[in-house]
Amino acid sequence: MYSRGCFDMLDVRTIKRDLRCNVRNLKKKYSYEQLKEMSETLWPKLENDPLFKNARTVMLYWSLSDEVHTHEFIQKWAGPKKIILPSIDGDNLLLKQFVGIDNLVKGEGMGIPEPSGPIFEAIDSIDLVIVPGVAFDRSKNRLGRGKGYYDRLLRSLTCKKAGVCFKFQLFDSIPVEIHDFKMDYIFYT
Repeated sequence: MYSRGCFDMLDVRTIKRDLRCNVRNLKKKYSYEQLKEMSETLWPKLENDPLFKNARTVMLYWSLSDEVHTHEFIQKWAGPKKIILPSIDGDNLLLKQFVGIDNLVKGEGMGIPEPSGPIFEAIDSIDLVIVPGVAFDRSKNRLGRGKGYYDRLLRSLTCKKAGVCFKFQLFDSIPVEIHDFKMDYIFYT
């Protein structure tokens, strides 16, 4: 859809904005139930991968309605694994341990539920981070929603990073800027 050559001639931020809009329109073609059903095909791929099997502490995200759905996956694995979720704090993400759905509170910003407990400071113990994105490419680049939350956080983590997306969010190439953080793996439906 986007060739590497056009990034030099056009404003990268404009291309990113257009790509975000295109993906948003693609998502609108599916109901919440369809996106949730598609999400269910992704998780067995991840569960059977040594990357996940060997991880003891996993950072995930509490999904928005248009993202790869994580709610049941998080609840399934909380206990066998230590599950960490992000919490928005101004322009940054803080990490907190998920200890159950009853301990989630409405977060600031987009109102995404997040754990109410203390900040998880043992970031070196995180074995795997699983993050959403608006779009990914085959070179493992990630396009987020534009706030830079994950780009800033991921730079401070030494563990493996995996992006998850619907197949229609995976492109041959996407526009990349110097601050954009590349994934180690991409799992898609």
